[in-house]
Amino acid sequence: MATKKYVWKFDLEEYLMTKDVKEDFAAKVKPIQTFYMADVARLIAEERTEYRIDTIVNITKLVETKIRQLACGNNIVITDNVQYGPAITGLFLGKTGLVDPAKNKAVINMNPTAAMRAETDLVALEFSGTVRDMGGAKFGLVKDVTTGKTDGTITPGGMLDVTGSKIRCVGADGLSLGSLTLVNMADKSVAATITVFGINDPSRLMFNIPADLADGEYELTLETWFSTNNTQLKQSRTLTYALPLVVGGTGGGGEDDRPVIE
Repeated sequence: MATKKYVWKFDLEEYLMTKDVKEDFAAKVKPIQTFYMADVARLIAEERTEYRIDTIVNITKLVETKIRQLACGNNIVITDNVQYGPAITGLFLGKTGLVDPAKNKAVINMNPTAAMRAETDLVALEFSGTVRDMGGAKFGLVKDVTTGKTDGTITPGGMLDVTGSKIRCVGADGLSLGSLTLVNMADKSVAATITVFGINDPSRLMFNIPADLADGEYELTLETWFSTNNTQLKQSRTLTYALPLVVGGTGGGGEDDRPVIE
């Protein structure tokens, strides 16, 4: 049987950490889509028809919960893909072991197993042909003002607070608006174009989410000519937030009348 092959497409983005070197670039992988456990369960059920989707999801939730409990109980847990191990951040001054809550925190380190590393060895890298000229511009964090969450979940009819650098949304003339859109990741259609801002500053954007935005995953994309308060770019710059913005739940559930395999 032929070995499965994978292809990761990537853009190039200027690497800003080396200020004195102008020709070094970092690769930015272009993920195809986001899968949640319900999606994974659906794909397994399509391949292995003897299993119900809800059975796979429920068992996986039990496993994930137990892994969290064991790892936080100061144990090493090894699955087929990941090794979980307890650790503490920060350094300690002297030999007293005095904990500074601002520096010393309990964390769980997660490292790929040999099986995961072997699978990634099958990945071929393919340049998309796109070089992102960021000029120091970047999205930082997207916060849903309604819930206070920064995990990518957003509330239709609510407001988003977006921070970053050089993200003012302006057009080529420096007066009109550029383009800030929510793109449906399922079909790449533009689901919403933002035309009114509560804040439109170089380091912060605030705007309302359309109340009728349907459930699904969206890509936040900004096209702007902003460079500095006194200078506009000769060509527009396009920024895309690293995480998908999610409204509601995702697919993968539904009725299933196949027998449960215990």
